[in-house]
Amino acid sequence: MSQSQTVNVKVKYVWVIVVVFLVLLTTAPIVYYVSSSYAPVSSGGVATPASTGTAPNCGNPCTISIVNSQFGTNPTGTVIKAGTTVIWVNNDGTQHTSTSNSGIWGSPILNPGQSFKFTFTSPGTYPYHCEIHPMVGVITVVS
Repeated sequence: MSQSQTVNVKVKYVWVIVVVFLVLLTTAPIVYYVSSSYAPVSSGGVATPASTGTAPNCGNPCTISIVNSQFGTNPTGTVIKAGTTVIWVNNDGTQHTSTSNSGIWGSPILNPGQSFKFTFTSPGTYPYHCEIHPMVGVITVVS
């Protein structure tokens, strides 16, 4: 094998390694999303009865601002009273959704500046996620 053929073979191997690395890099967020969105939770992704001793931390209507690929600023989730309308406002620079883990609601893709609202009528715990990014949130509805 000539020296130029050896160099060409080495270059091909470098390109194969680069392509494999890029594939792994682009699939990592998808794997994270799938594992975090469908991981078992105490409610199994289905609305469960909420504790009646939990105090609401958001009024009616309750606005959840999507910023920096996060649903709001409350790390423990949002607590509302039954009958409250929640409005998700996309204040981020990219598209997002608000989608119930159990299929109770699902927004269309929200472009920056768009919003989606849903009224919660029954007490329970409602986990949700973004269909596009690995973002999760929880709405707890009390009576």
